[in-house]
Amino acid sequence: MVQRKLGGKHMNNQKKSFLEKVSDFVVDRLAGPMAKFGNIPAVAAVKDGLVAIVPIVIIGSLFLLIAMLGLPGTFSEDPLIPVLSSVSSKFLIFYNMTMNFLSLYAAIAIGMSYAKRFEIDSINAALLSIAAFFLININDLSNGMSVTNFAAGGLFAAIISSLISIRLYRFFLERKITIRMPDGVPANVTNAFVALIPFFVIFTLLWVVRSILNFDITSFLNTVLGPVFSGTDSIFVFIPRVLIGLLLWAVGMHGDNMIGPIFEPLKLQWVAENAKALSNGVDIKQLPHIWTTVVERITIWPAAAWGILFWMWKSKLKQARTMAGIATPAAIFTIVEPVIFGLPIVLNPFFIIPFILSGTIAAIVTYSAFSLHLINRVFVELPWATPPFISGYVATGGDWKGVLMVVINFAIGVVVYYPFWKAYEKSEKQKESIQENEQTADSSVSV
Repeated sequence: MVQRKLGGKHMNNQKKSFLEKVSDFVVDRLAGPMAKFGNIPAVAAVKDGLVAIVPIVIIGSLFLLIAMLGLPGTFSEDPLIPVLSSVSSKFLIFYNMTMNFLSLYAAIAIGMSYAKRFEIDSINAALLSIAAFFLININDLSNGMSVTNFAAGGLFAAIISSLISIRLYRFFLERKITIRMPDGVPANVTNAFVALIPFFVIFTLLWVVRSILNFDITSFLNTVLGPVFSGTDSIFVFIPRVLIGLLLWAVGMHGDNMIGPIFEPLKLQWVAENAKALSNGVDIKQLPHIWTTVVERITIWPAAAWGILFWMWKSKLKQARTMAGIATPAAIFTIVEPVIFGLPIVLNPFFIIPFILSGTIAAIVTYSAFSLHLINRVFVELPWATPPFISGYVATGGDWKGVLMVVINFAIGVVVYYPFWKAYEKSEKQKESIQENEQTADSSVSV
């Protein structure tokens, strides 16, 4: 009987807490598959390639914003800055050479990123990627070269053409189906001849598909997958993305990095399509897409991170105020690791629920506000570390309601965290009181 009781007691000690079960579920069922997906070479190459072209997107969209400030009918009947009216068309040229060639830049960056993982010569990779992109998009030069597919609409074709062409190139290299040069020949000359046979075969295959069979890969993808991708920009996808991302953060993983690769190509295409629609005269509140990186940034962290920082600053707990002073400067720029791991929020029974709940509620409110056309839609891409109250204003073309949305989300965080913070504060004060009593008792015994 004693052994059974001891055994039973031992078994009870081995039972996992609720938080441990949640953590195990997230790690095993969510984080594991997402990590494997993100580590697939093709997926990682797409992510890195798209990150590489973000500066082009940012600069191009900012030039579009400047151009729109000098044109009538965009933000008001008259130009907001009349002095820009005479040069707005020049700014639009810069915009067209950046944003409207987005897929071309992406093809090169993705191809080079993919080739790097296989230690393939970067110059050959860049040349192959850009040539493959041209070959699948151009079939007739008699009336000049159409660059319609070079904009955001050709992004997924650019991804596929770069990945396939580099993968085929690797196939030839692995099987040594190349022209071999004698030792002592300069490396650049060797690389040129090594590429000759693979390039010829790959170019011919793509030419046959596009020009002989007249199969337009870009149009096919946009026709078949376009509705699917456009349908992804909905509140029914946005909310689970926010919730799962916060859940991953709550168990100690970088939720944005783990879930980001799934949506980055879409968000980049959506903001580019918004910019193109605006340049074509579409009303800024009627732009086709809501979900962008800026929308995520003005939604999630003002609620989930800034909300708890508010109570940390007002707390009677010295360590909480100290941590607030350390974490706030970074949190302003949506660098939230100090508060998530420093307080910590990670696996903290007091904060996991409000952390996830505040960001999710903010996501519902924000997406609904954009859906109801209460706020100008985002057409400017900004660096992810731009403070939300700045990006909410700039990216919406100077709409003050973009800043108000940040304030509202911050208020949501403050309200949601309040009862949980009070419970945490009470628990910490009790711990301090017990420690003080123990120290007092120890002092008495010593005397």
